[in-house]
Amino acid sequence: MRKVIIIGAGLAGCYLATQLQTTCDVTIITKKSAEDSNSMLAQGGIAASLDPGDTPAEHEADTLVAGAHHNKETAVKQLVTTGPTLIKRLIAAGMPFDRKADGQLDFGLEGAHSHHRILHANGDRTGAALTSFVQSLLHQVHWQTNSEALQLTIQSGVCTGVVVRNTQTGELTTLNGDAVVLATGGLGNLFPLTTNNATITGDGIAMAARAGAKLTDMAYMQFHPTLLTLHGRCYGLITEAIRGSGAILVDENNHRIMANVPKKDLAPRDVVARHLQAWQRQGHDLFLDISAIPNFTDRFPGVTENLDNHHVPFRTTKRIPIQPGAHFMMGGVATDLSAQTSLPHLFAVGEVACNGVHGANRLASNSLLDCLVSAKKAAEKIMTITPTETFKNTALPNSKVDPFLPTMTALQDKAWQYLGVVRTRTGLKTFLRWLDQFDYPSPVPTQLTSTQFAIANLCLCAEKIARAAQAAPKSLGANYIEESVVPDQAG
Repeated sequence: MRKVIIIGAGLAGCYLATQLQTTCDVTIITKKSAEDSNSMLAQGGIAASLDPGDTPAEHEADTLVAGAHHNKETAVKQLVTTGPTLIKRLIAAGMPFDRKADGQLDFGLEGAHSHHRILHANGDRTGAALTSFVQSLLHQVHWQTNSEALQLTIQSGVCTGVVVRNTQTGELTTLNGDAVVLATGGLGNLFPLTTNNATITGDGIAMAARAGAKLTDMAYMQFHPTLLTLHGRCYGLITEAIRGSGAILVDENNHRIMANVPKKDLAPRDVVARHLQAWQRQGHDLFLDISAIPNFTDRFPGVTENLDNHHVPFRTTKRIPIQPGAHFMMGGVATDLSAQTSLPHLFAVGEVACNGVHGANRLASNSLLDCLVSAKKAAEKIMTITPTETFKNTALPNSKVDPFLPTMTALQDKAWQYLGVVRTRTGLKTFLRWLDQFDYPSPVPTQLTSTQFAIANLCLCAEKIARAAQAAPKSLGANYIEESVVPDQAG
C-alpha cells in the first residue's frame, strides 16, 4: 500500500486525503490543530459556473483578465471545467451551501467576476463550513497534530519523506512516504497586516526551495483591499462579498474612492489595494460604507461577530474601518497540472503551489476551487506511483545553534515597506542589502527553535519575492513597481 504524507490540514490537504484514504496509508501533519489553516478563515466563498446563465468559458475569461493574462491557460481550463463537477459531488455528499427561499443555490458576486457565481455556506463562513465538512469525511487517516515539518528528505533525487518535530515534546522523527504533499498554505505572516492564520510562515515554500525544488511567480503577492484595521493593527478580513452586495469604499469625508476607476469598487484586488494605499498616503482614513446593504448582520454573521468583538459601532455609523493587507500568494512551488513539483514524488496543492492558474492576480474565490481541483489531480497522479521498498534514514542534528536573525516585527515592517502594495526598484535593492546580513540560508532547520525556524523561512521567502520582483521588466498585476509616477486620487 502506498504511503502518502500530507503536510497541512486545510481544504487542499484534507480533500486530497478523502480521495486517497481507502487505497493508501495517509498521514496528515499539521503544525497545530486540524482547525488551524487559512481555509478555515476563508469568508468570500467558492467560485464555479453552476448557474444556468453562466459558463466555464466566461469563468475562464474572468480569471485570465484578473490574472493580467499571466495565467497558464491549460491550468485555468482545468480549474473551470473540473471544479463544478467536484462541487456537485460535494453537494451530493451533503455539503450545505446556502440556498434561496425556493431551494436554488444562492450565487453571490465579487470583484472582477462577470456573473453571480460565488457559492457560500453559513453566510460569510464558507471556508470553515467547507473545510469542516471535508474533514468530516476523513475516517481512515492518521493525524499528527502539533507537529512541525522541518525539512524534506531526498534520496537519489527523489523526495522520500519529511523530518517532523513535535512542538510539545521537541522530539524529532523522520516520516517516510511514497509521496509527500505540501499543503502548507502561503507566507502571509511575512507582513504585519495579514488575513492569514498565525501558523502560515512560508514553511512549505522554504522547505521546497532548500530541497532544490523549483519556485515560480514569487513576485505576485496579493494584498486584499479590506482588512478590519483599528489603531494600525489588523483584526481579520472584511470579505469582498460585502462590496459585491453594494458596499462602497469611502474616506472620512464620504468621498467615493473608486468612483473614477473601471469596475469601481469591484475592480481587481491589486487595483483597489493600490488606490486605497495612495489615498491613505495623502492622509485620508479608509472606510467601507455598508449603508446600501439591508439585513447586513443576517447576511454576514461572521463579519458581524468580529466587528462586535472589537466594539466597532458599524450599526450606527454604517462604516467599517479598513486598509489593505497581505492575503494570498499567487506564486510558490512550481507544479504541473497534476500537482507534481520538479522533485519526483513531491507534490504541492493549494496556496503553497503555483500551477499557473492565478496568474499575476488571483480572481476572487478561485482559491478554494483550486484546492479541490489540484487535490483531485494530485490524487490521480499519486495512484500511479510505484511504492518504494526501503527507505534510508540518517541521523538528525539537533544541537541548538543561535543564528543571527531579525526579529519577526523588524522583518514584517521591512517587508511591508519594501515588498508591499507598491514597490520601487531602489526599495527592492535596499531590502535585499538589509536581508543579506542575516544567517537564514545556512542553519540546519532541526537546530532551530520554532520561532527561529519561522523567521528563517520567511526571510528566505522574502528574498525570493524581492529577487523575482527585481527581475521583472515591468509592473504586472500584484507586482506593481512604481517607477516615477505616483497614482493620483482619481487613478
